[in-house]
Amino acid sequence: MDKQHFFKYFSQQFLSILITVLVGVGMFPSLAVRAEKSSSQEKTRVSVAFQPPPGQGMPNRTAGGASRTGNSCGRLSSDKSDLTALVPALQKPNAIGPSLTGLTTEANPTFYFYLPATAATEGVFSLKDENEQDLYQTRLSVAGKTGIISVKLPSDTPALKIGQSYRWSFGLICPSQSSQQPPEVIFVTGEIRRVEADAAVSEQLQQLTPVEQAAVYAENGIWFNSVEILANLRQTQPNDSMLASMWEELLKSVELQEIAKQPFIN
Repeated sequence: MDKQHFFKYFSQQFLSILITVLVGVGMFPSLAVRAEKSSSQEKTRVSVAFQPPPGQGMPNRTAGGASRTGNSCGRLSSDKSDLTALVPALQKPNAIGPSLTGLTTEANPTFYFYLPATAATEGVFSLKDENEQDLYQTRLSVAGKTGIISVKLPSDTPALKIGQSYRWSFGLICPSQSSQQPPEVIFVTGEIRRVEADAAVSEQLQQLTPVEQAAVYAENGIWFNSVEILANLRQTQPNDSMLASMWEELLKSVELQEIAKQPFIN
């Protein structure tokens, strides 16, 4: 089976099955963001610990959270981490297990994933709407790479609609053991929901520094905004110890502290 046909199979069949068996799309309440402008002279470090949206449960990360279709796509190093989405795993009371879910105010958000050292050669990202219609798909070369990779929805992709939830999936494709077998896959899947911030607060946020914005978004449960801001700052200012500490605090608040020191991959 060549890569083109496998990609079509993966996106149209495999992910559709995932959507039906994993946690269904949840409903998030509308959210008004709170923000306070800090003095331009104030140097106090702000907290970026993530606070889950009301009613969505608490972070409860189980090992890795990734699933696989075979056993030949194993780790190539002593690193014990699995393919991991940098998304909160929220556990609701009486729920069977946690679900990878987060909020955004952006029309074209960015998704982050940790890639362990594996035999994978390609990564496949897919985004579907509530009707399981494909909105975006892409493939990335990951051969020999380990670290944090990002997938930004292009500006020409249909904008996420306010009040709607979407299902994302990311898989690593490993070479098959023989021509008689399809490639094996490690994958993670979850959901994202776009919300609208209060108009007055949105205007106020524009007056804050990026770090202050990240703190406000984290405090109000808007994960994807907060993680993207800090990830961008970490990549542009890799030697800033305070930013490194804040990045670690954000990830630790959703039990992803083991990934905090991993490098970013272009």
